[in-house]
Amino acid sequence: MDEIERLTWELLEAIRASEIYTDFRIQEDRLSADPEVFKRVTNFRADNFRFQQDISGEELFSLVEKLDFESSELRKKPEVNAYLEAELALCRLLQKVCRTLTEGIEITIPEKQG
Repeated sequence: MDEIERLTWELLEAIRASEIYTDFRIQEDRLSADPEVFKRVTNFRADNFRFQQDISGEELFSLVEKLDFESSELRKKPEVNAYLEAELALCRLLQKVCRTLTEGIEITIPEKQG
C-alpha cells in the first residue's frame, strides 16, 4: 500500500471517528426507526439533489414548490431537523476536505466555455 492510499484510509477513519459523523449516524438511526418518515426524508433529499443539478424551466419551478412544501412539513418533526442538520454538517466537513485538497495541489476547476 502506498503512502497516499494509507493516508486516505487514515483520513477516512478519522472522519468516521469524528463527532460530526457519529452524530450523523445517531440521527440517521433515530430517523430510520420510523420507516415512513425516513422514506419521505430520503425522497426529499433525492429531490433536493436533483434540484441542485441542471434542471430548468417548468420542471424547476415545480420542483422548488414541491421542495418548499415538503421541507415545511418534514421540518415540523424535531428528529427530521436533527438528521438534516447532522447531514449538512457532514457534507460541509467533506466539502472542506475536498476544497483543502483541491487548493493544496493547485488544481483549477475549469469554467465551461461558451
